[in-house]
Amino acid sequence: MDITWGVSASHHLPWHWLIAVYLFLAGVSGGAFLTAALTDMYSKDHNIRIIRTGAYIAPVSIIIGLVLLVFDLGRPLHFWKLLINVNAGSVMSIGVFIISIFSGLAAVYGGIVWLASNSGKRITKGVHAAADEIAATGKGIQSLRKPVAILGSLFAVGTATYTGFLLSAVTTNGLWHVPFLGIQAVPFLPILFLVSAMSAGLAATLIGAGKSEITIYKKIDLVFIVLELILLAILYASIKSVFFSGTMGTIFWLGVVAIGLVVPFFLTVYSLAKHKSVVVPVSAMIVVGGLCLRFFVVYSGQMFK
Repeated sequence: MDITWGVSASHHLPWHWLIAVYLFLAGVSGGAFLTAALTDMYSKDHNIRIIRTGAYIAPVSIIIGLVLLVFDLGRPLHFWKLLINVNAGSVMSIGVFIISIFSGLAAVYGGIVWLASNSGKRITKGVHAAADEIAATGKGIQSLRKPVAILGSLFAVGTATYTGFLLSAVTTNGLWHVPFLGIQAVPFLPILFLVSAMSAGLAATLIGAGKSEITIYKKIDLVFIVLELILLAILYASIKSVFFSGTMGTIFWLGVVAIGLVVPFFLTVYSLAKHKSVVVPVSAMIVVGGLCLRFFVVYSGQMFK
């Protein structure tokens, strides 16, 4: 028995770090897209930096994630078959279909935002662009901005939750196949991954946005932190303690809980109360915590039964 990992040295883990990073990048992409699109459609201030940064992070993250997934398959040249042969009975097949559509929508939305921001005029009215701004960037293209944002948001949620559904489909796994509050029809991981994706995607966007008015986003991320802490408490109470042992236990308690949630919570509360800017360190810790969560779930779920 390998005390560090909790498994025998000869034990082979079919899913390794590439899958963990892929799940993380898919979540960041979905969260970043939702941050940009919802700001674009509903924010009165229409924070230009947030919209632009989230719109750019989304396609880049999901494309990198898909590249990792393709090479993890072992036969990357056959990946295209998953795109044209959708099996309604396969969670992975449906997920690849959802992510493929989302990738295209994210790329289109990012392109539309880029065209608007480089048209010689700043985006000041979000999806409700002024007539002269629309004319400058192409009426046909900019008229697609709101529909793409809405449709992309739906597929962003699908992308963020799919990664949880993918693991939850393994019904024999004590960590992955956990019902939410005992409700067998509602898997736990999709909910946890959606909240984590929203938090990590927003955090990544705030890092890239630089100096900007982000008080409202701090408060939103604070809500996500609290929700994730509650969900992790429920998870801890719902599964065997062995899943939190060894190196994976350290990653969970130190990486996910302490660095990714508890410290950012107190720093965010402090920054809001004292009007201090600790955006970069707090957001960086949240992103690290999101990555650690995927590593914990992927590895611990394979190491213990």
